[in-house]
Amino acid sequence: MTLRPHRHYIHWILEPPHDHRIGFQWYTESASVAFMLETLSTHAEIASVGRARFAGTTAQKNALWREFRNYMRQALSNFQAAQGVPNRSAGLLYYYAALNFAKAELLDSNAPALVDRRIGHGLSFSPTRAKTVAGDTLSVTTGVFPLLYQRRTGIQLPIGTKLPVKRLLQQVPELSSQVDAVGLGTSHIGGVMQMLAWDDREAWSLLACPEPNPLKSFGGVTATLFNRFFEEVAEPQEWRDHFGVSRRWPWDVSFYESRRKVPVGRTHDEPEGARELSADIRQILGMRTSEDYDAWLAPSLYKTRMLPMPPSMARYALTYYASSLVRYKPQMFDPASHPEQAYLFDAVSREVALPMLTDVLAAIVGQPVYFYSTGGLRL
Repeated sequence: MTLRPHRHYIHWILEPPHDHRIGFQWYTESASVAFMLETLSTHAEIASVGRARFAGTTAQKNALWREFRNYMRQALSNFQAAQGVPNRSAGLLYYYAALNFAKAELLDSNAPALVDRRIGHGLSFSPTRAKTVAGDTLSVTTGVFPLLYQRRTGIQLPIGTKLPVKRLLQQVPELSSQVDAVGLGTSHIGGVMQMLAWDDREAWSLLACPEPNPLKSFGGVTATLFNRFFEEVAEPQEWRDHFGVSRRWPWDVSFYESRRKVPVGRTHDEPEGARELSADIRQILGMRTSEDYDAWLAPSLYKTRMLPMPPSMARYALTYYASSLVRYKPQMFDPASHPEQAYLFDAVSREVALPMLTDVLAAIVGQPVYFYSTGGLRL
Protein backbone atom coordinates (compact mmCIF):
# COMPACT_ATOMS: atom_id res chain seq x y z
CA MET A 1 0.00 0.00 0.00
CA THR A 2 1.30 3.42 -0.98
CA LEU A 3 1.20 5.80 1.95
CA ARG A 4 0.02 9.38 1.68
CA PRO A 5 2.88 11.89 1.86
CA HIS A 6 3.09 13.64 5.20
CA ARG A 7 1.91 17.22 5.33
CA HIS A 8 4.72 19.68 4.70
CA TYR A 9 5.75 21.57 7.80
CA ILE A 10 7.83 24.70 8.22
CA HIS A 11 8.46 24.62 11.97
CA TRP A 12 8.70 21.83 14.49
CA ILE A 13 9.54 21.16 18.12
CA LEU A 14 10.16 17.93 20.00
CA GLU A 15 8.03 17.40 23.07
CA PRO A 16 6.76 14.26 24.84
CA PRO A 17 3.02 13.61 24.95
CA HIS A 18 1.64 14.90 28.23
CA ASP A 19 -1.32 16.66 29.78
CA HIS A 20 -0.66 20.25 28.74
CA ARG A 21 -2.62 21.51 31.77
CA ILE A 22 -0.10 20.17 34.28
CA GLY A 23 3.12 20.21 32.25
CA PHE A 24 6.09 17.99 33.04
CA GLN A 25 9.43 17.98 34.84
CA TRP A 26 12.73 17.03 33.26
CA TYR A 27 16.16 16.40 34.67
CA THR A 28 19.54 16.51 32.95
CA GLU A 29 20.79 13.29 34.47
CA SER A 30 19.95 9.63 34.12
CA ALA A 31 17.25 8.13 36.31
CA SER A 32 18.68 6.55 39.44
CA VAL A 33 17.32 5.03 42.61
CA ALA A 34 19.49 7.34 44.71
CA PHE A 35 18.15 10.51 43.05
CA MET A 36 14.51 9.49 43.33
CA LEU A 37 14.75 8.31 46.93
CA GLU A 38 16.39 11.60 47.86
CA THR A 39 13.70 13.61 46.03
CA LEU A 40 10.85 11.59 47.53
CA SER A 41 12.32 11.94 51.01
CA THR A 42 11.87 15.73 50.81
CA HIS A 43 8.09 15.16 50.61
CA ALA A 44 8.27 12.94 53.68
CA GLU A 45 10.57 15.08 55.81
CA ILE A 46 10.07 18.73 54.85
CA ALA A 47 6.68 20.05 55.90
CA SER A 48 6.46 22.87 53.36
CA VAL A 49 7.05 20.40 50.52
CA GLY A 50 4.83 17.54 51.67
CA ARG A 51 2.02 19.74 52.96
CA ALA A 52 1.66 21.60 49.65
CA ARG A 53 -0.24 18.70 48.07
CA PHE A 54 -3.18 19.01 50.48
CA ALA A 55 -6.13 21.42 50.60
CA GLY A 56 -7.89 22.87 53.64
CA THR A 57 -6.81 24.73 56.75
CA THR A 58 -3.27 24.56 58.05
CA ALA A 59 -4.42 22.14 60.75
CA GLN A 60 -6.07 19.88 58.15
CA LYS A 61 -3.00 20.00 55.93
CA ASN A 62 -0.74 19.13 58.86
CA ALA A 63 -2.94 16.20 59.86
CA LEU A 64 -2.87 14.73 56.36
CA TRP A 65 0.85 15.36 55.98
CA ARG A 66 1.51 13.39 59.17
CA GLU A 67 -0.33 10.44 57.62
CA PHE A 68 1.45 11.00 54.31
CA ARG A 69 4.97 11.19 55.73
CA ASN A 70 4.59 7.94 57.65
CA TYR A 71 3.33 6.07 54.61
CA MET A 72 6.28 7.54 52.71
CA ARG A 73 8.76 6.61 55.42
CA GLN A 74 7.52 3.01 55.45
CA ALA A 75 7.63 2.87 51.66
CA LEU A 76 11.15 4.26 51.46
CA SER A 77 12.41 1.90 54.16
CA ASN A 78 10.91 -1.15 52.47
CA PHE A 79 12.24 -0.11 49.06
CA GLN A 80 15.75 0.41 50.43
CA ALA A 81 15.61 -2.96 52.20
CA ALA A 82 14.47 -4.67 48.99
CA GLN A 83 17.54 -3.33 47.20
CA GLY A 84 19.68 -5.57 49.39
CA VAL A 85 17.79 -8.79 48.51
CA PRO A 86 19.37 -10.47 45.46
CA ASN A 87 16.47 -12.42 43.95
CA ARG A 88 12.68 -12.78 43.62
CA SER A 89 12.35 -12.76 47.42
CA ALA A 90 12.71 -8.99 47.12
CA GLY A 91 9.21 -8.95 45.62
CA LEU A 92 7.61 -8.98 49.05
CA LEU A 93 9.48 -5.88 50.20
CA TYR A 94 8.89 -4.12 46.88
CA TYR A 95 5.16 -4.70 47.21
CA TYR A 96 5.07 -3.32 50.74
CA ALA A 97 6.91 -0.29 49.36
CA ALA A 98 4.48 0.04 46.44
CA LEU A 99 1.44 -0.31 48.72
CA ASN A 100 2.62 2.41 51.08
CA PHE A 101 3.60 4.70 48.22
CA ALA A 102 0.10 4.19 46.78
CA LYS A 103 -1.58 5.08 50.06
CA ALA A 104 0.52 8.24 50.30
CA GLU A 105 -0.39 9.14 46.72
CA LEU A 106 -4.11 8.64 47.37
CA LEU A 107 -4.33 10.68 50.56
CA ASP A 108 -5.12 13.99 48.87
CA SER A 109 -8.11 12.52 47.02
CA ASN A 110 -9.24 9.52 49.10
CA ALA A 111 -8.41 10.39 52.70
CA PRO A 112 -11.75 9.11 54.14
CA ALA A 113 -10.97 5.64 52.76
CA LEU A 114 -7.49 5.61 54.28
CA VAL A 115 -7.25 7.59 57.52
CA ASP A 116 -8.00 5.37 60.53
CA ARG A 117 -9.51 2.81 58.17
CA ARG A 118 -8.55 -0.68 57.11
CA ILE A 119 -8.37 -0.84 53.33
CA GLY A 120 -7.78 -3.94 51.22
CA HIS A 121 -5.20 -4.49 48.52
CA GLY A 122 -7.78 -4.10 45.76
CA LEU A 123 -6.51 -7.28 44.11
CA SER A 124 -7.18 -10.90 44.97
CA PHE A 125 -5.40 -14.08 44.01
CA SER A 126 -5.33 -17.60 45.42
CA PRO A 127 -1.68 -18.66 45.68
CA THR A 128 -2.68 -22.17 46.76
CA ARG A 129 -4.37 -22.67 43.38
CA ALA A 130 -1.49 -21.18 41.41
CA LYS A 131 0.03 -23.55 38.88
CA THR A 132 1.79 -21.53 36.17
CA VAL A 133 2.45 -17.87 35.51
CA ALA A 134 0.93 -18.32 32.06
CA GLY A 135 -2.41 -19.40 33.51
CA ASP A 136 -2.76 -17.26 36.63
CA THR A 137 -5.20 -14.35 36.85
CA LEU A 138 -5.70 -11.52 39.35
CA SER A 139 -9.16 -10.22 40.24
CA VAL A 140 -9.92 -6.59 41.04
CA THR A 141 -11.60 -6.09 44.42
CA THR A 142 -12.48 -3.08 46.56
CA GLY A 143 -9.35 -1.41 47.86
CA VAL A 144 -6.16 0.36 46.88
CA PHE A 145 -5.65 -0.94 43.34
CA PRO A 146 -8.86 0.36 41.71
CA LEU A 147 -8.46 3.71 43.53
CA LEU A 148 -4.90 4.00 42.24
CA TYR A 149 -5.98 2.97 38.75
CA GLN A 150 -8.68 5.63 38.66
CA ARG A 151 -6.32 8.31 39.92
CA ARG A 152 -3.64 7.52 37.34
CA THR A 153 -5.88 6.84 34.33
CA GLY A 154 -9.07 8.78 35.09
CA ILE A 155 -11.06 5.60 34.42
CA GLN A 156 -13.10 3.59 36.92
CA LEU A 157 -12.07 -0.06 36.94
CA PRO A 158 -15.04 -2.39 37.54
CA ILE A 159 -14.80 -4.66 40.57
CA GLY A 160 -14.38 -8.23 39.41
CA THR A 161 -12.24 -7.34 36.37
CA LYS A 162 -9.83 -10.16 35.52
CA LEU A 163 -6.17 -9.35 34.89
CA PRO A 164 -4.25 -12.26 33.31
CA VAL A 165 -0.70 -12.32 34.64
CA LYS A 166 0.72 -13.24 31.23
CA ARG A 167 -0.80 -10.13 29.66
CA LEU A 168 0.39 -7.94 32.54
CA LEU A 169 3.93 -9.18 31.91
CA GLN A 170 3.56 -8.24 28.24
CA GLN A 171 2.61 -4.69 29.30
CA VAL A 172 5.96 -4.01 31.04
CA PRO A 173 8.60 -2.86 28.53
CA GLU A 174 11.66 -3.58 30.66
CA LEU A 175 10.69 -7.28 30.81
CA SER A 176 10.33 -7.80 27.05
CA SER A 177 13.43 -9.95 26.54
CA GLN A 178 12.76 -12.13 29.60
CA VAL A 179 9.09 -12.67 28.71
CA ASP A 180 10.14 -13.76 25.23
CA ALA A 181 12.93 -16.01 26.58
CA VAL A 182 10.56 -18.05 28.78
CA GLY A 183 7.99 -18.51 26.00
CA LEU A 184 5.30 -16.15 27.25
CA GLY A 185 5.00 -14.29 23.96
CA THR A 186 6.26 -10.93 22.86
CA SER A 187 5.94 -7.54 24.51
CA HIS A 188 2.81 -5.54 23.66
CA ILE A 189 4.58 -2.24 24.40
CA GLY A 190 6.20 0.00 21.82
CA GLY A 191 8.08 3.27 21.99
CA VAL A 192 6.74 6.56 20.59
CA MET A 193 8.51 9.77 19.64
CA GLN A 194 6.52 12.95 19.07
CA MET A 195 7.10 16.04 16.95
CA LEU A 196 4.72 19.00 17.01
CA ALA A 197 4.78 20.42 13.48
CA TRP A 198 3.15 23.45 11.89
CA ASP A 199 3.00 25.58 8.77
CA ASP A 200 1.65 29.09 8.40
CA ARG A 201 -1.94 28.01 9.06
CA GLU A 202 -2.23 24.87 11.18
CA ALA A 203 -0.36 22.64 13.61
CA TRP A 204 -0.48 18.91 14.19
CA SER A 205 1.23 16.00 15.93
CA LEU A 206 3.56 13.68 14.05
CA LEU A 207 4.41 10.42 15.81
CA ALA A 208 7.29 8.08 15.04
CA CYS A 209 6.78 4.46 16.14
CA PRO A 210 9.87 2.21 15.89
CA GLU A 211 9.58 -1.50 15.34
CA PRO A 212 8.25 -3.62 16.91
CA ASN A 213 5.07 -1.60 16.49
CA PRO A 214 2.18 -2.89 18.65
CA LEU A 215 -0.35 -1.08 16.45
CA LYS A 216 0.43 -3.53 13.65
CA SER A 217 0.83 -6.67 15.75
CA PHE A 218 -1.90 -6.20 18.36
CA GLY A 219 -4.68 -4.51 16.38
CA GLY A 220 -8.19 -4.77 17.82
CA VAL A 221 -9.71 -1.92 19.82
CA THR A 222 -6.27 -0.35 20.25
CA ALA A 223 -5.76 0.05 16.51
CA THR A 224 -9.37 1.24 16.11
CA LEU A 225 -8.83 4.01 18.65
CA PHE A 226 -5.46 5.02 17.25
CA ASN A 227 -6.62 5.05 13.62
CA ARG A 228 -9.55 7.26 14.52
CA PHE A 229 -7.14 10.04 15.42
CA PHE A 230 -3.92 9.31 13.50
CA GLU A 231 -3.16 8.28 9.92
CA GLU A 232 -0.01 6.52 8.75
CA VAL A 233 2.01 8.66 6.34
CA ALA A 234 5.17 8.33 4.31
CA GLU A 235 8.56 8.84 5.91
CA PRO A 236 9.51 12.52 6.21
CA GLN A 237 12.78 13.56 4.64
CA GLU A 238 15.56 14.15 7.16
CA TRP A 239 13.34 12.59 9.85
CA ARG A 240 16.35 11.56 11.93
CA ASP A 241 17.54 15.13 12.25
CA HIS A 242 14.04 16.49 12.85
CA PHE A 243 13.22 13.87 15.51
CA GLY A 244 16.67 14.20 17.06
CA VAL A 245 17.59 10.57 16.34
CA SER A 246 21.16 9.39 15.96
CA ARG A 247 22.26 7.97 12.61
CA ARG A 248 23.16 4.82 14.56
CA TRP A 249 19.43 4.13 15.06
CA PRO A 250 18.99 0.55 13.73
CA TRP A 251 15.19 0.01 13.61
CA ASP A 252 12.55 0.68 11.00
CA VAL A 253 10.09 3.43 11.92
CA SER A 254 6.44 4.09 11.02
CA PHE A 255 5.06 7.65 11.00
CA TYR A 256 1.58 8.82 11.93
CA GLU A 257 0.04 12.26 11.45
CA SER A 258 -2.81 13.48 13.61
CA ARG A 259 -6.05 13.76 11.65
CA ARG A 260 -7.05 16.72 13.78
CA LYS A 261 -5.26 20.00 13.15
CA VAL A 262 -5.32 23.19 15.22
CA PRO A 263 -4.93 26.76 13.98
CA VAL A 264 -1.75 28.69 14.70
CA GLY A 265 -1.61 32.31 15.77
CA ARG A 266 -0.59 35.21 13.61
CA THR A 267 2.94 35.19 15.01
CA HIS A 268 3.43 31.49 14.15
CA ASP A 269 4.91 30.87 17.57
CA GLU A 270 4.81 27.45 19.23
CA PRO A 271 1.22 26.24 18.81
CA GLU A 272 -0.21 25.64 22.26
CA GLY A 273 -3.24 23.81 20.87
CA ALA A 274 -1.08 21.10 19.33
CA ARG A 275 -0.15 19.92 22.80
CA GLU A 276 -3.73 18.74 23.26
CA LEU A 277 -3.67 16.33 20.31
CA SER A 278 -1.97 13.43 22.08
CA ALA A 279 -4.84 13.49 24.62
CA ASP A 280 -7.01 11.88 21.94
CA ILE A 281 -5.11 8.61 22.49
CA ARG A 282 -4.23 9.01 26.19
CA GLN A 283 -5.90 5.67 26.98
CA ILE A 284 -3.08 3.85 25.18
CA LEU A 285 -0.14 6.03 26.21
CA GLY A 286 2.10 5.55 29.22
CA MET A 287 4.89 7.68 30.65
CA ARG A 288 8.22 6.66 29.22
CA THR A 289 10.92 5.08 31.38
CA SER A 290 13.53 4.89 28.61
CA GLU A 291 15.46 7.82 27.23
CA ASP A 292 15.10 6.37 23.72
CA TYR A 293 11.42 7.39 23.53
CA ASP A 294 8.97 10.11 24.51
CA ALA A 295 6.21 7.75 25.69
CA TRP A 296 5.14 4.12 25.71
CA LEU A 297 2.40 2.98 23.37
CA ALA A 298 0.48 0.59 25.63
CA PRO A 299 -2.35 -1.37 23.98
CA SER A 300 -5.54 -2.31 25.75
CA LEU A 301 -5.07 -5.36 27.97
CA TYR A 302 -7.82 -7.04 25.96
CA LYS A 303 -7.97 -7.10 22.19
CA THR A 304 -11.74 -6.90 21.70
CA ARG A 305 -12.69 -4.51 24.52
CA MET A 306 -10.86 -1.47 25.82
CA LEU A 307 -9.10 -1.95 29.14
CA PRO A 308 -6.25 0.55 29.41
CA MET A 309 -3.26 -0.85 31.25
CA PRO A 310 -0.32 1.57 31.34
CA PRO A 311 2.99 0.03 32.38
CA SER A 312 2.80 1.80 35.75
CA MET A 313 -0.32 -0.15 36.73
CA ALA A 314 0.95 -3.43 35.27
CA ARG A 315 4.11 -3.09 37.38
CA TYR A 316 2.04 -2.54 40.50
CA ALA A 317 -0.18 -5.57 39.84
CA LEU A 318 2.79 -7.83 39.06
CA THR A 319 4.53 -6.76 42.26
CA TYR A 320 1.40 -7.78 44.19
CA TYR A 321 1.35 -11.15 42.37
CA ALA A 322 5.04 -11.81 43.08
CA SER A 323 4.63 -10.93 46.76
CA SER A 324 1.69 -13.33 47.09
CA LEU A 325 3.72 -16.24 45.75
CA VAL A 326 6.79 -15.34 47.81
CA ARG A 327 4.62 -15.40 50.95
CA TYR A 328 2.39 -18.37 50.29
CA LYS A 329 3.81 -20.53 47.51
CA PRO A 330 7.55 -19.94 47.06
CA GLN A 331 7.93 -23.32 45.32
CA MET A 332 6.50 -21.61 42.23
CA PHE A 333 9.91 -19.93 41.93
CA ASP A 334 12.03 -22.99 42.67
CA PRO A 335 14.96 -22.89 40.21
CA ALA A 336 15.08 -26.70 39.98
CA SER A 337 11.41 -27.42 39.25
CA HIS A 338 10.40 -24.06 37.71
CA PRO A 339 13.59 -22.52 36.29
CA GLU A 340 11.77 -20.28 33.80
CA GLN A 341 9.54 -18.76 36.49
CA ALA A 342 12.49 -18.29 38.86
CA TYR A 343 14.45 -16.57 36.09
CA LEU A 344 11.50 -14.39 35.12
CA PHE A 345 10.68 -13.18 38.61
CA ASP A 346 14.30 -12.55 39.46
CA ALA A 347 14.08 -10.18 36.49
CA VAL A 348 10.83 -8.67 37.77
CA SER A 349 12.50 -7.77 41.08
CA ARG A 350 15.63 -6.48 39.37
CA GLU A 351 14.23 -4.64 36.33
CA VAL A 352 10.93 -3.24 37.61
CA ALA A 353 12.32 -1.48 40.70
CA LEU A 354 13.70 1.66 39.06
CA PRO A 355 10.77 2.23 36.64
CA MET A 356 8.33 1.68 39.50
CA LEU A 357 10.12 4.35 41.51
CA THR A 358 9.89 6.67 38.48
CA ASP A 359 6.12 6.06 38.43
CA VAL A 360 5.94 6.96 42.11
CA LEU A 361 7.98 10.15 41.71
CA ALA A 362 5.74 11.33 38.88
CA ALA A 363 2.64 10.58 40.94
CA ILE A 364 3.93 12.37 44.04
CA VAL A 365 5.10 15.51 42.22
CA GLY A 366 1.92 15.51 40.11
CA GLN A 367 3.67 15.68 36.74
CA PRO A 368 5.37 13.27 34.34
CA VAL A 369 9.12 13.16 34.92
CA TYR A 370 11.68 12.76 32.14
CA PHE A 371 15.36 12.03 32.58
CA TYR A 372 18.04 12.86 30.02
CA SER A 373 21.56 11.59 30.63
CA THR A 374 24.35 14.14 30.73
CA GLY A 375 24.95 15.21 27.13
CA GLY A 376 21.80 13.43 26.02
CA LEU A 377 20.15 16.63 24.80
CA ARG A 378 22.76 16.93 22.05
CA LEU A 379 23.55 14.60 19.15
